[in-house]
Amino acid sequence: MKTVSYLLLIMTMIITTSFTSKKLTVSNTCDISNFYKAVEPNDRDTKVLTSSGDIEDIDVILVPTKLNIDTYKVNLTRKASNLYKVEGTDLYIETKYCYEYATYQEVILKFTSSYGYAKGTLYFN
Repeated sequence: MKTVSYLLLIMTMIITTSFTSKKLTVSNTCDISNFYKAVEPNDRDTKVLTSSGDIEDIDVILVPTKLNIDTYKVNLTRKASNLYKVEGTDLYIETKYCYEYATYQEVILKFTSSYGYAKGTLYFN
């Protein structure tokens, strides 16, 4: 009788674990609002007038750009609030409400559309 009980228990455990879903572990996702290509100013004395009326020096000019719709594995570093640089490239990514403080962090970038509120998603591990 004990042997039958043990067999039923083992069979139940095997069946239960075989139907358990295995998901990709992602700690955080962020919507992508735009992609930019970095351009160096021609003259290092170039200034910019901000929307608050301040005059600032320019480090880099961000020009909107488009990517091929695809999924990429990239390394990101946070440069400002909702702005990340793709390391090893001149590409910057603007996000919406993204609070990841990445420093050369490997992420999955899924680019899904050239238009709309969200152009893709960043998947942080």
